[in-house]
Amino acid sequence: MSAGDTPLTGPEDLLTSVAEQLKVPLTAIARQVELGDAIDAPGYAGAGVIHTQAMAALTLLDSYLLGLELLRTQTELQLEPVSVPSLLVDTAHTLDRFARHYGVHIELATAGKYGPVMGHARGLQAALLSLGFALVEAQAAGDPHKPRRLQLATHRTPRGIVTGMYGEYELITAKHWRTALALAGKARQPFTSLSSGSGAGLFVADTILRSMQSGLRVGRYQHLSGLAATFQPSRQLQFV
Repeated sequence: MSAGDTPLTGPEDLLTSVAEQLKVPLTAIARQVELGDAIDAPGYAGAGVIHTQAMAALTLLDSYLLGLELLRTQTELQLEPVSVPSLLVDTAHTLDRFARHYGVHIELATAGKYGPVMGHARGLQAALLSLGFALVEAQAAGDPHKPRRLQLATHRTPRGIVTGMYGEYELITAKHWRTALALAGKARQPFTSLSSGSGAGLFVADTILRSMQSGLRVGRYQHLSGLAATFQPSRQLQFV
């Protein structure tokens, strides 16, 4: 996270961004319901899509409420030892069904031994899910001739343990990310090249991660590009 990155200016900005983003899955739900009524057939296959989109909307809303609470109180989450690989496995499982509807393949890259990092389990899980839903949609909206995959990865660097989500082709540059943060809640589509929505999941994730003394930044891993956050190893490791 560079010093030049601009955080959201207040709860109203986040609320506007989320409201715009929620239109995307809820619109899809409405269209699927209309189609189901027209077909009027038992076991309509669109029910699975309806359920998946609804769960995505509810998950984003839960994450938003946590982010809004943090913005209102201007407090940081109490840090505790958290297993990042374990949270990534849970996140991948939750995202998989949603991603399959978009033709996006979820991958895990957590090879290696990683001790706990200083974080907040609930907050980090909410941030990862919000980030994942947004980037799945972004991958689906990209070049249809390139593989659609989203890699959930963690790796060690001199700055700490990096956890991020990366796609096959570059969707966000560092400049675009800084600009989007400044436009969050003020423009309907801060990421014109990212997706049809407001990118609210990215802003929600960044807000929550900032409360853990981290934040999202543009990064690359194994020739893929995406967004990542850096965490410090748990101090408990000093006694091992």
